[in-house]
Amino acid sequence: MTGTLLVVGDVHTLDPTGPRVGAVAVRDGRIVAVGDVRDLRRLLPTGTPELAPPGAVVLPGFVDSHVHLMWAGRAADRVALDDAGGIRDLQDRIAGYAQRHPDRPWIEANAGFDPGDLAERRLPNAAELEAAAPGRPVLLDRKGHDGIVNLTALRLAGITAATPDPPGGRIERYADGTPTGLLVEHPAVALVRAVIPAPDEAARVGWIAAGQRRLLGHGITTAVDPAVPAAELVAYAAAARCGALRLRTVAMPLGSDDVDDAALRRTIDELDFDRIAPEVLRAGPTKLFLDGGGSLGTALRSAPWPGTGDYHGQQSLRTQTLRAHCVAAAAAGRGVGVHAVGDAAIDLTLTVLAEVATATPIAGLGFHLIHAYLGPSAPAMAAARRLGVPVSAHPALQWAFGPNLIERLGEPTAATANPLRSWLDAGVTVGGGSDGPGPPMSVLHGMWQARTRRIRGRAEPLGPEQAITAAEALALFTSGAARVAGNPAAGWGSGLLRAGAPADLVVLDVDPLTPDADALLAGTVLATVVAGEVRHYAGS
Repeated sequence: MTGTLLVVGDVHTLDPTGPRVGAVAVRDGRIVAVGDVRDLRRLLPTGTPELAPPGAVVLPGFVDSHVHLMWAGRAADRVALDDAGGIRDLQDRIAGYAQRHPDRPWIEANAGFDPGDLAERRLPNAAELEAAAPGRPVLLDRKGHDGIVNLTALRLAGITAATPDPPGGRIERYADGTPTGLLVEHPAVALVRAVIPAPDEAARVGWIAAGQRRLLGHGITTAVDPAVPAAELVAYAAAARCGALRLRTVAMPLGSDDVDDAALRRTIDELDFDRIAPEVLRAGPTKLFLDGGGSLGTALRSAPWPGTGDYHGQQSLRTQTLRAHCVAAAAAGRGVGVHAVGDAAIDLTLTVLAEVATATPIAGLGFHLIHAYLGPSAPAMAAARRLGVPVSAHPALQWAFGPNLIERLGEPTAATANPLRSWLDAGVTVGGGSDGPGPPMSVLHGMWQARTRRIRGRAEPLGPEQAITAAEALALFTSGAARVAGNPAAGWGSGLLRAGAPADLVVLDVDPLTPDADALLAGTVLATVVAGEVRHYAGS
């Protein structure tokens, strides 16, 4: 990285020693000085280009501690059903896609809707999906957890009334045992994915490129992509080798009951993953899915889900597997990010981490809770602080899933979900993320939701007592997320603009510290700078 750049505007450095300046001077990918624009012009060579849009507000580049970058790029190759209004609507969309793509062996769709979003107030079944594309296998991806498939897909996967539920998953059935088409959690969906032809490396690299463009447009300079299986690690390595990575990316290798720590390490070592392009790509903590989702009604709770009898949710990973991964990672000086939504999953994770910490201190290694939004207790929060375990939290999820949580759990319980105020007051580090695509990936939207507690389709806030301040919301997606991502230890910056730091910046037309939170929704990312290069410029 060579060259100079002067970024001019109302600069929020987030550095308490000099929180507000007029410009940032950049040389060779790093910040050489912050301060008065006239002084910095004298510091840099004559003819240095200037990035100075009118009304610019300059900030440290945003960090998303949990965004499925590759999925964001893949979305364009799938049927978009997130906003479907009813079963007939989604059938028409699937049928249209099938007609436009006659040669695709499988029809896949993003289906982020909840039952209450559809006119029928229920999910489609296998026969209804079959009617949309007769003889063509169809898989609807429900929020990266569940799947809904048609009759052809069930046949190709060999799923019948006699098929047992896989450990950690469930095949929903009619009274006579016939599968309805709904596959609950990853182990059940894996029965179908096993017969879907894998995309080639070129397709995956293309998805990475497309996903990056979307994130750069939101001012994101570092993205943590969770749940990256071996084939996608290969694609990230290929993208790095060919110079296609345009923002800093932390890829979290996906472990499971069937993929242990040793297997993950072999893949990373064989790829020489962390040495290909260490300025833009590194392997992050292992990712494990311990339970389901709140809006799916499968998060692991201490209390039963209302109306389900004694169903407490889905533990999708064996406890011994969780323990084995955490022990191995800690012994090697690495961490694990655990998807734990329900309070029982949060407690189980922290219990295991406390056991691990008796032999190996885990603070600072990358261990963190992912989501942790449904009923975490005060003792759990105290344990997280004591162990040095941060939380990757996602305001956009509360916005997207709030209506469904109210329907499933009632407003008093739903109002306590995603308790950012409580986590921060407990002294726990919280890093912001979106969990996109699906929930909005806009950081401005995430900060707005964290401040207002507004949810989809409703004017009144849900749980306003859990709102956080403007400064805290900004820190969520800068210094907080940088710590969850492990950026300071990797030399990728700590979410501050100061001399010597990487030149990762975002330029906005709105000040995130404005007292008018709603102004954030109308804000625009004017430019995104990564390592001193303008990687996104509005209108270009």
